[in-house]
Amino acid sequence: MEPEAAPAPSKVRTWVTPSRVAWLGTAVVVLLLTLPISIRSPGDHETATCGNVLDVDLDRWAGPSDGNYWEQAYRACNSRRIDRLGKTAGVLSLTVLTVTLLAARARREDDDEY
Repeated sequence: MEPEAAPAPSKVRTWVTPSRVAWLGTAVVVLLLTLPISIRSPGDHETATCGNVLDVDLDRWAGPSDGNYWEQAYRACNSRRIDRLGKTAGVLSLTVLTVTLLAARARREDDDEY
């Protein structure tokens, strides 16, 4: 009787490793934190950037040239920042969960070999 060879793992299963998932999650978190936030400029019908999650720049709305819209811009920008922080927390928790499950699966497969 000949020993049976283990079936070859699928390409997706070999590509999805804990380190690759961690790198991908890190890249998404960095993008969410650093991409500019666009809000509709109060008094205008154009969108303008008010900084990013880490740095807010509301100088454009501070002047009294066409009205003091600083408070409205602050509220709009702050709500978008909170949304972006929530998305970042979700991506971070999903990344940690996925890496944990993949590491546990790899460890279980290693234990089954012995």
